[in-house]
Amino acid sequence: MIIGIDGTCLQGTRTGVGWYLTNLLEAMSHILEEDKVYVWMNNPTPEERDRVFENRFVTVNATHYPLAALKLTWNTLGTPAMDSLIGRPADVYFYPNYLPLPQKQGKKILFVHDLTFLSSPELTSQELLKSLSQHLEKQEEKADLILTCSEYNRHEMLKYFKHLPENKIRVIPHGLPDKFRHPASHDKVQSVKEKYKLTKPYFLFLGTLEPRKNLLRLVHSFLLFKQQVQTDHELILAGPKGWIGDDFMHFILSPQLVDKVRWLDYIKEEDLGGLYTGADAFLFPALKEGFGMPLLEAMGSGTPVICSNSTAIPEVVGDGAWMVDPTNVGEWAKAMGRIVIEPSFKDLLREKGHARVSLFQMETTAKQTLAALKMAPQTH
Repeated sequence: MIIGIDGTCLQGTRTGVGWYLTNLLEAMSHILEEDKVYVWMNNPTPEERDRVFENRFVTVNATHYPLAALKLTWNTLGTPAMDSLIGRPADVYFYPNYLPLPQKQGKKILFVHDLTFLSSPELTSQELLKSLSQHLEKQEEKADLILTCSEYNRHEMLKYFKHLPENKIRVIPHGLPDKFRHPASHDKVQSVKEKYKLTKPYFLFLGTLEPRKNLLRLVHSFLLFKQQVQTDHELILAGPKGWIGDDFMHFILSPQLVDKVRWLDYIKEEDLGGLYTGADAFLFPALKEGFGMPLLEAMGSGTPVICSNSTAIPEVVGDGAWMVDPTNVGEWAKAMGRIVIEPSFKDLLREKGHARVSLFQMETTAKQTLAALKMAPQTH
């Protein structure tokens, strides 16, 4: 079987969707025996192309269209189709970032990561809201199969897309790559601390800075914790600035928060393990989450996790983390205090988290995804 995959999410700054596809393709490359995968990218840099683990089963097909011209012809003429973009007709096309591209034949499979843009549009960027709200429901109805990463997402799709048959949705949880299955070495942790000038104990948040991550409440919770517990801990916010808003950025960069809250921007892959392992705890206060890969990465890195008790998060962490109402500032401050004051609480969370990630194997995710791509019925 020939599988065509839209690889555009691998280009530019890689966030959650890009890392999902990177890890999936590497795992699939190790289990393929006959099937061929062709990943399309347009004008990729050498570094972007290297994000695909190529072997005799997985190949990148690069085109070199001006992006503006490509979008224009897609919107007006429906060409070039994925069939030509990957260099050959395929039996199935997989679109890992919500929306498909034009295609002439073959099955069409989409991956939907969450529906925050529908359930809480005020937490979503206007650009994303416009793009997905205009097109996603229509494209889901045309798709042969829709993959998603949590039961919470599945229920959300059935709630908001009334004409979508339940049997058209398949839940395949994300797997955790091997590099996050053990704590980073002492030397690696020290190297990362030196690189980012982390001279004090710290709590860590990692992810794109956006409203649904609930970071304003997190900062206020941390400041309350600092009032209640005499400690020199810092709150580290690591990740690219999304659509969080300038007011929030001015706040966390204000002189009043110097030595309390720091923003590290985008963290390179090689530094993630050391950053996780070096933290006293990983804090994830999201209001809406379709899965939450940083939760698995932190738990696998041996870091205690405190997180929200909402949306898909309980599915991911199980009993491996301490869950808190994302709107309760006092409870978040109390949980941080327990991490500092009760070493046994910290150790228990570390042990439970590390055990929990054994359920999320990257090979299992790859096998289930490949089976879905091969067995999906064609409905259009």
